[in-house]
Amino acid sequence: MIIIRRSPDSKSNKSLQGTTAKAGETNRAWLRRIGANRGIVLLGGASVAHFRIRTAQSHARADLAPSYWSIAGLLTGGETFLSVPLELTGDSSELALRNGVHECKLADYDDPRQFPNIAAFHFTADDAKIIQYANRVAEERSIIDLPTLMLPWLNFIWITNKSPNPLADGMGLPSAAFLETVYGIGGIELTPGVSSAASCPEVIWQSAKWWHSFYKAESQSTIKGNAMPHAAVGSYLIRQVAAAVTWPPEATDWTREPQGASKQSPRKKK
Repeated sequence: MIIIRRSPDSKSNKSLQGTTAKAGETNRAWLRRIGANRGIVLLGGASVAHFRIRTAQSHARADLAPSYWSIAGLLTGGETFLSVPLELTGDSSELALRNGVHECKLADYDDPRQFPNIAAFHFTADDAKIIQYANRVAEERSIIDLPTLMLPWLNFIWITNKSPNPLADGMGLPSAAFLETVYGIGGIELTPGVSSAASCPEVIWQSAKWWHSFYKAESQSTIKGNAMPHAAVGSYLIRQVAAAVTWPPEATDWTREPQGASKQSPRKKK
């Protein structure tokens, strides 16, 4: 278990609104509908890897339930967001060059079957500063070594070696640790409820939902030059409440046999 500090707020943040999905609405269409093009985006995936990440974050919840979320990112105002995904794509040399930070295309996360849960909210109106800090983290590995942080999480989702849960050992999910560092440079504490070393999408979600009075108080004592914080403002859409593996879709044609399978008569019921 990781140590979780309870929020002083007894009611959830009213500025974070739950929404319902329209028929056939994709994630990009949902973002356009709510007018979200800046701040933080959280996504909850339905593949085996994303399922394992969601269940790993049970350590960050008092009820030990899996998280809705498996990746966090920073919206850049267009069709992309900055993050540190564990999906290894493109030229591997880019990973070290950009400290693991990748410009992710929203189109790759558009399908609600693959990513049924989505949230978008912001803790500050100083988006230009936050983007500037994000690029700084991508260029300076000495600030936080994100590629090294990726390794234990890849071990965990691939089940290699002993594969312990990195979060239980105080190693945050890279995409969330990236945001924690970026906002920290701007003077905004992104996860007041837990140690920054255990940053993950779940604790960022808890900050948005339950720590609104903390951010209101912080806005009164912001140091000049830092980003001005405020309680999280935004929306979320939960299509898959219980973490489950639903992608890729399971085969439904039971008449087909896998290649190389022996043709045997079905066993008769006694």
